[in-house]
Amino acid sequence: MTDYEVATAFLGEWGHFQQQVFFLLCLTVIPNGFTGMFIVFVADTPPHRCVIPANVNLTAAWRNRSIPLELDSNSGALVPSKCSRYRLGDVLSFSDRGFLPGVDVNMSNVPTESCLDGWEYDQSVYISTIITEVCAQVCVASGCS
Repeated sequence: MTDYEVATAFLGEWGHFQQQVFFLLCLTVIPNGFTGMFIVFVADTPPHRCVIPANVNLTAAWRNRSIPLELDSNSGALVPSKCSRYRLGDVLSFSDRGFLPGVDVNMSNVPTESCLDGWEYDQSVYISTIITEVCAQVCVASGCS
């Protein structure tokens, strides 16, 4: 231990100045910790699905079935797709002709398209996050294909 004391002897004793610097540096840990935890809450991707524009004249049955169902990897339940919808032109055509989804039309044969009109987000947990406010490519960011 004497080697350490000899090597650091030029620094001087632990005085009032060193205590002040140490205390002030310790104070910076608190806001930095909040900043590190802040991202956990503002960068979450809430459950979302493609928007079906309000001005599209679809029956209630077709509006409810216009998003394909996918198997959720976490819960194993069927949930609306986050990154695709049935081709809106085809769905509108079926709706106009009075066909019922799953009865008159086999939904597995209806082609899909990407979310061309954006996404709608579940706001039950978060009102807004970075993803809902800024990110225009949610499916790219969350790994959807």
